[in-house]
Amino acid sequence: MLQVQQNVDLAPFNTFKVSAKANRFVALSSLSDLRNLSTVLLETELMLILGEGANILLTKDYHGLAVKNELRGRRVTLQDSDSVTVEAAAGEDWHEFVMWAVEQGLSGIENLAFIPGTVGAAPVQNIAAYGQTVGEVILSVQGFHLSDLRNLSVLSNEDCHFYYRDSVFKHDLKGKFFVTSVTFKFSKTAHYDTTYHSRYESLKGELDTLYPGRGQRQFTPKEIAQAVISIRSKKLPDWHKLGTAGSFFKNPFVSKAKFAQLAQSVKDLQPYPIDHMLYPNPDDPVFAMTDMVKIPAGRLLDELGWKGKRVGNVGTYEKHALVVVNYGGATGQETLEFAQKMQEEVKMNFEIDLEPEVNVV
Repeated sequence: MLQVQQNVDLAPFNTFKVSAKANRFVALSSLSDLRNLSTVLLETELMLILGEGANILLTKDYHGLAVKNELRGRRVTLQDSDSVTVEAAAGEDWHEFVMWAVEQGLSGIENLAFIPGTVGAAPVQNIAAYGQTVGEVILSVQGFHLSDLRNLSVLSNEDCHFYYRDSVFKHDLKGKFFVTSVTFKFSKTAHYDTTYHSRYESLKGELDTLYPGRGQRQFTPKEIAQAVISIRSKKLPDWHKLGTAGSFFKNPFVSKAKFAQLAQSVKDLQPYPIDHMLYPNPDDPVFAMTDMVKIPAGRLLDELGWKGKRVGNVGTYEKHALVVVNYGGATGQETLEFAQKMQEEVKMNFEIDLEPEVNVV
């Protein structure tokens, strides 16, 4: 029997550490729990699905049922000489899953180490870092349409419509699909690109620092993950100690002509190709974006003096202007208003609309 709690503070269930009460709250740890969800869901009741709450900003109390996904477990479903297929439950901690994979020598998500969240959230956000995107190794996503909690559905990679930090779960299936597990296909041979670099950091440089004298020999997935952890630890706050959801905005796409214009006034503005960040169908109009590049939103915010800026209990991290933090006691509404001011200044100065990566509720 599912245990439904009343008036639960969701502060422990979101990495922003923002206080907001849910009218009702339930934790699910098995598929049978999920199938029984319909027995406790009130007619027309809103539902908020939570993993680790690592990409959400709660701006007010939630007048509905908050559902915590605590499904656990992982298993190898197929293996051959080149690859290993693994199904992982949606409630598994993402970073722990990455470290498990690299300990097995499996390649495909090593660049995505030290990202807070759950396995189930990874396809929703189509998480990406240091030139690697999770959508590239996802075979399928399993779960239930909330309109049918009896029959398990399997969505293929193509069904997920993976784009840059985007997926069908943010659009057509937003609030309509409960992810129960994700199936990945990993390589037994390390496949990586260490050329990622920015004005502030270099993956290859970090690897050379951690593992001097390596020469031309390949790095292992575990070594790459350790380099990523080292970089992220230096530039990002520890979400266990300081309330944050990481980068608040997506890095924008602009035309090459727009980039050239911006580069005249924003020193060291770096463009990145977008071809590995989009996975559209051939007839999708996004294919017309051949003249586009990605630019770092953090650099634009740096130029406007946002790094380390603080208003009351909300601010940007001292080492990264794109990371909004709760220094303690901030409300979700305060945090949202702070982020909106960031958007307004970027729009006013650069004519660029910053799109939130964080899900605002």
